[in-house]
Parts: sequence; structure tokens; C-alpha cells
Amino acid sequence: ALDLGGLLGSASAHTGRTIGFPGFWAGVVGAVQTRPDKNNLILRDAGVKAFGLPLIEAGVGLPFKVDVILHGVSAYGASIFGAGLRYGLYRTGLVTTFLPNVSISAFGDKVNYKHFSATHGALNAAATWNLPIVKPFFLAGFDITEVKVAAADVPGVTGQRATARGSRFSAGAEASPFPFLRVRGAYTLRHGVPGFDFGLGATF
Repeated sequence: ALDLGGLLGSASAHTGRTIGFPGFWAGVVGAVQTRPDKNNLILRDAGVKAFGLPLIEAGVGLPFKVDVILHGVSAYGASIFGAGLRYGLYRTGLVTTFLPNVSISAFGDKVNYKHFSATHGALNAAATWNLPIVKPFFLAGFDITEVKVAAADVPGVTGQRATARGSRFSAGAEASPFPFLRVRGAYTLRHGVPGFDFGLGATF
């Protein structure tokens, strides 16, 4: 639950600058964790080292500095669908580009798989400096994740639940190598475990 929630939370994280009305964003986002948490014996006993999660995402900018964002994926018998709102506390203009853009966001996700299901909630706060080519950003997030066992071979395990709470801290940058193209990368600590986040897409 802790590792899954951290990956889902990282996929919900963005830079501090909102899309802006009537803007649109579409692309692929995701997260990689370099190792399982020390208590994640399921992955550790299976010999899993690094693991990750990609999502397809689309967002639209609304009036009043609000973004609506949807993301999800379906593969290997599992499906993930989530949505969230992002609000721009401060969005810089031409004269104030030296100041950081600041936003907060909230997301919810649902995971379905034959062996388990999960619900996830995330809160994020981010700050971005909207420089001409490379835009550095910093982010802090908090995740709450509940996992329920759907089917297990061990008697008494089916139906059991576990809830985990974890923090995230990211430092990264977004670049615009071509018009309308955005490439994003970040180094992230999820509940103390290092990893990376990425994003690639187009914005209009």
C-alpha cells in the first residue's frame, strides 16, 4: 500500500504553474522507485528491485486558475483511473517571471486487479520558476492508500485491508525543447525511498 500510493501520488504531481484557460495538456507521466520499502516483503521476497508506473494523462485549464486532470492506464490485467483538481495560488505574468508559480492539487485514484483493489488520495503543493527554457520546480505531497485483497491462496487473507500514509518530496525541472512540447523530470523521495518522476507531452 505504501509503495503503490507513492507511485500513484508521484504520477499526480505537477509543476506549480497551472495550464491556464483555455489551455490543454496531454501526455504520459510516471514514476520509478529504486527499491521496495523495507516492509514490502511481497516485492522483496520476489526479488524485485526498481519498479515503476506510467499513466496516460490529459488536463484542461478552466477559468479562475483551476485545472481539471484525468489519468489512467489498463495493462496486464490491471486498470487504474484517477482524476484531480489543481488550483493556482499564484501565477506569474510577463513582469513577475522571477517569482515562483505556486499551486495546490488534490487527486483520487482507483486500482482494480484480480488479486487486489486499491483506493488512493493525494495532496500536493508545488512551486515553479517560469524561466524561458528550463523551469525548475519543487514539490511536496502526501498520500493515503488502502489496499484490499480480492483473492488469495492463503486461507483468511482474502478480504483483508491495509492502509498506508506516506510523504513525497521532489526537485526537478521542466523543459520546452520545441514549441508546445514539455519534458519533465524530477528526483523524488517517497517515504524515504529514492526514485524518479517523468512527464512528456504537449500543451496548447
